[in-house]
Amino acid sequence: MKRTILFFQAALACLLVGCKQAPESPRLQDEVRYVDPFIGTGFHGHTFPGATRPYAMVQLSPDTHILGWDASSGYHYDDDHIYGFSHTHLSGTGIGDLGDVALLPFSGGDSIKPVATFKKDTEKATPGYYAVRLDNFGINVELTSTDRVGFHKYTYDNPKERRVLLDLGHILQPNWGHKLIGNQYLLVNDSTVEGTVKTQGWAHFHSMSYRITFSEPIETVYQYIGGKLRKDSLFLRLNTAEDLKFHYKFAEKAQPLYVKVALSVVDPEGAEKNLEAELPGWDFDKTREESTHIWNEALNLIQIEADPKVMVNFYTAQYHTKLTPNLMSDVNGEYRRHDQRIARMPQGGAYYSTFSLWDTFRAWNPLQTLVDTTLVNDMIRSMLDMYDITGELPIWPLASGETGTMIGYHAASVIADAYLKGIRGYDAEKALDAMIRSSNINKKGSDYYVAQGFIPSNIKRESVSCTLEYAYDDWAISRMAGAMGRDDVAREYAQRALNYANVFDGSTCFFRGRGTDGNWSEPFEEFATGRDYTEATPWHYRFFVP
Repeated sequence: MKRTILFFQAALACLLVGCKQAPESPRLQDEVRYVDPFIGTGFHGHTFPGATRPYAMVQLSPDTHILGWDASSGYHYDDDHIYGFSHTHLSGTGIGDLGDVALLPFSGGDSIKPVATFKKDTEKATPGYYAVRLDNFGINVELTSTDRVGFHKYTYDNPKERRVLLDLGHILQPNWGHKLIGNQYLLVNDSTVEGTVKTQGWAHFHSMSYRITFSEPIETVYQYIGGKLRKDSLFLRLNTAEDLKFHYKFAEKAQPLYVKVALSVVDPEGAEKNLEAELPGWDFDKTREESTHIWNEALNLIQIEADPKVMVNFYTAQYHTKLTPNLMSDVNGEYRRHDQRIARMPQGGAYYSTFSLWDTFRAWNPLQTLVDTTLVNDMIRSMLDMYDITGELPIWPLASGETGTMIGYHAASVIADAYLKGIRGYDAEKALDAMIRSSNINKKGSDYYVAQGFIPSNIKRESVSCTLEYAYDDWAISRMAGAMGRDDVAREYAQRALNYANVFDGSTCFFRGRGTDGNWSEPFEEFATGRDYTEATPWHYRFFVP
């Protein structure tokens, strides 16, 4: 891992004016104070404010929005209702998913799905910590976490009405086809439950196991199965595809109730091991302080000196760069592969998913090669594991599967960049072979691209963007092959990298779509989006020959 200190001159609007290597043990600055997790939670930013640690499995955050585009992260700044505090969330994406294992403390009369109200001025969020007051229930909620365990603290105004909803039918974006397909539940003892929730959505198959431990015995359990209260008996074990909701009532006590929720994509036993390893005790403040220290270490990888407003923007942005990818392996190294079999990472290694490669290959991935080489090696090993299962490097993997979202085969550029910077903690020969294979089987027109040097716009959408991005990835493959002595591959892919010229119209000086007859697509408008470009106008891709 490398540490870099950057000095910014605020008078020059954050222009980088100096850079030097940090000493071996630089003084840890309190950079957490500059992070505002609410930045990006409004308009269409799609970020969440909840408690998490860098690249963690757990993102414990309130769900205020569960339908529509602005529910992508589960939270929107303009909302004043909370449906639950779930343990997995996406940050900054244009599609929503996850929202696993939701809890909501409440008081008063039962309803199947109680909903909390809150005021913005009672919310507080810092890296690794979130707090809010639930006005209609009279409850103060505080959240923190470890890598794989969410930690809740509930302080009730009314000690006689201490209740908690466990919602195992809670999912984000049900109107986008996100649905529940399996629900296993076990009441382990009077203070512990565990199980596995299986869903289908943007992640084509997602299995999340959990182990939940309360700081006190449960006094009464109310079970709702498929939306109906079961009054005749208490099921200790359930295995169904129906929506499950449980209301737990606790004895009258004038003290906070604590809840620990451990996750695992493997099984409940994995969640139990994660809980025992990461959070054996009940010291909420200590866990919060540990999260603050971990975030300070992470944010200090880059130190700046600037105007306070610039510091807030910079460190919040740096904070957001550390929310994904997400850890998917347990403390013992076990994880769920893309074929749903269980495997184990070598000792000390970690398996990651949530690679939004089309969004990250340009800037985020190169940044990581400068500040976190350990993460880069783990990411590439994870990508090669995905290749072993699917026969193709990932495009946009989520949870334990591939979404196939967006364009390009940008894992190639990510790996080549790492290799050429001397980051080598993976099988480079295997990686290059995987890059070559992936470049020839991409479903978005690579067959046309390889055969004739461009993708016909009347055959495939996004033809210009795909052609340009494939050419860049081919250049990256050529560079890595050349550095490895694979000269034949280097020459072939250097030639393929010139395919960008096949969609350049010299009369307009723009890259344009071409049909199977070779003619330029009409009509052409340089400021308009269209079927030939990916979320862009011709002006955006005018510069894409990096």
